Amino acid sequence: MKDLLKFAGNLLHLLTLTIVTIGLVVIVRGTGSTDSEQSPLPTPTQVTPSTTATPTPQPTSPVPTMTPWTPPTPQAQTPTPLPTMPVAQNPAGILLWRSQQLGFYEVGLDSNASVTTSQRQVDLRPPSNIPPGRDFYSQFKQFAPSPNGRYIVALGENEGGQYALVIDTQARKPIITKYEEYGLYWLNRKGRPQSAVGTFLGWHPNGYEVLFWEDNAPDLGLWLIDVRTSAHRLIAQPPTLNVSGAAISPDGQRLIYGTNTFDVHQIWTANADGSEPRLLLESNTVVYVFSWSPDGRYLLYTGEPTPTIGKGTPAPSPGGPLWVMDRNGKNRRPLRVPFIFGFGFNPVWSPTGRYVASVGGTDEAAPCWSKGKAFLADPLCSFKGTGVYVENIDTGEVQLAARNAIDPAWSPDGSLLTVSRMDEQKQVGIWLADVNARNSRRLTDTSEVDRYPIWLQQP
Repeated sequence: MKDLLKFAGNLLHLLTLTIVTIGLVVIVRGTGSTDSEQSPLPTPTQVTPSTTATPTPQPTSPVPTMTPWTPPTPQAQTPTPLPTMPVAQNPAGILLWRSQQLGFYEVGLDSNASVTTSQRQVDLRPPSNIPPGRDFYSQFKQFAPSPNGRYIVALGENEGGQYALVIDTQARKPIITKYEEYGLYWLNRKGRPQSAVGTFLGWHPNGYEVLFWEDNAPDLGLWLIDVRTSAHRLIAQPPTLNVSGAAISPDGQRLIYGTNTFDVHQIWTANADGSEPRLLLESNTVVYVFSWSPDGRYLLYTGEPTPTIGKGTPAPSPGGPLWVMDRNGKNRRPLRVPFIFGFGFNPVWSPTGRYVASVGGTDEAAPCWSKGKAFLADPLCSFKGTGVYVENIDTGEVQLAARNAIDPAWSPDGSLLTVSRMDEQKQVGIWLADVNARNSRRLTDTSEVDRYPIWLQQP
């Protein structure tokens, strides 16, 4: 209900903005569960290949009320294509995760993925203005590393959305700015800093800029922020209520983002600076853009137009909610891997672009999934009846990598998958799964709920 009220509030505010013109100067520095009365989990039967032809998309001409965002003036120069990030030769690196009550922890792993250092708390210096003894990082939920591992965004949550702090991994401390206590921030009309609140949507492949959807009405839009200098620019401000996922291609050339209103659902493509936006896909269901494959071949998204049968009744999707398309929007096809959409589970590509890992249903849904707020009250509900699946993009082969598991993350070389998994005693730890050998082993064994693992390549 809170999300609905917020959604309606944003709509009302946008209607007001069409009447009153406000001049703003914005200086920048700097998701959650959905209540449901029915289970979002698929039936235990694994998805099988479909012989049904890919549905014909709805017309892709813009809806009259959907005026594209005006390109920057003058138009920015086309950047030099970025080289593809090299894939590591082995899984050696540092594995970090969030222990529910104790904070962030890490271990070192060698080229055989054997533990080389004992489990230790991540040693990050807090901002200089934080009183001694205060656990500054306890307010953050998870980490999001840059492609090259140089920076990490620490993400926290409040009622307004996400807020972020940028950490320099070499210095092991936040990037120091005038308003360091705010992390990514905005200046209000009085010139005072306030935390940027919205949704972190990922890193630019250059490793020093981030995509951030700012949800504060005066600064509403999709921003690209240089975490080193606070330089920022607005790259999309569609006349819809929000941006539902965004990603920049691995070569740094193209931006793709989704937009949704009550009855309009679209995916747009543009130059990386947001200029020359073009409608790529128009759908009759909610769209969301997740990410590009590391090799730049595919875009991963959900919201492919659903064919209708009879009197406008939607027909079942032939391949589940996850789809891939070429960078130009062609050759759209469904993935076979099951996927639970709308509960904060994001599918992830392996570093080679060969596999996609996602969270899907494995067994009959646990009661907590269908009791509204009971899902939020039970911290273990996410693990009940779920599992991490892996699909080979080229062959369509699907494997169940881990039961009662969520939060997949790949090793730097793509040979191993780490997950947060609940065992038979309802203890949640970090596990390593070898997808090819079809085996797994436990990495952490404590009474804490360990979640959100990330794997940093050995420098």
